Amino acid sequence: MKILITGHRGFIGSGLWNRLFLLEDIQGIDLKDGNDILTAELPEVDLVVHLAAKAGVRESVKDPKLYWETNVEGTKRILEHYKDTRVLVASSSSVYEPHLNPYSATKFITESIPHSNCCFMRFHTVYNESARTGMFFDKLFKGEVKYITEHERDFIHLEDMLDALQQIIYNPNVKGTFDIGTGRTIKMSDICPDLPIKTDTPRERQKTQADTSFLELKCNWKAKRLVTEFLKEHSEVIRNYNNG
Repeated sequence: MKILITGHRGFIGSGLWNRLFLLEDIQGIDLKDGNDILTAELPEVDLVVHLAAKAGVRESVKDPKLYWETNVEGTKRILEHYKDTRVLVASSSSVYEPHLNPYSATKFITESIPHSNCCFMRFHTVYNESARTGMFFDKLFKGEVKYITEHERDFIHLEDMLDALQQIIYNPNVKGTFDIGTGRTIKMSDICPDLPIKTDTPRERQKTQADTSFLELKCNWKAKRLVTEFLKEHSEVIRNYNNG
């Protein structure tokens, strides 16, 4: 297959690229290379995995226009150009409460863009030991977490996310809108119980928890890795960073 991955140099995109580049004819578009999805030339391919987006709740409040242009207008351009091609679009668990912040709103609106052969994949919080800069696990491993919240989060390991993406890519009958997560939650305060708790977080969801039934039925896929086990495996490293 000829596959286009937008955002192929990002946290998830680079992992998917590394998995597929020996198997398929892969092309990529990424802002890090100076290629904006709003203006870049779009190659003819058999499948598109659209991961390019502006992420982050707090940053979206500062610049909602940029989030609209990238997440909504950029995705609209991709879906309109590839109207006869299967497209897998990265959505977000935040769409369940789109009123909370501009990022959530853009992902919610994106899911309403019409396309006859599209998946809107609602990613839950993806992590590993080298998570995207600024994300919770990135700060945790760098000893930069200053406070914790009372939120509950469904954390899915990057390798499980990539397993799911591969299952979806090679199963052309998978269409529609669905969650990708573990179906389990962990309280943020249980990860760093000694840190002060911040309660004033009105723009963030209190709890995220994936409904995994769709992918279990369609792809026989289920996440294998638990964040609690991951934290135990890396507890010494995390402790040393946070005590150093």
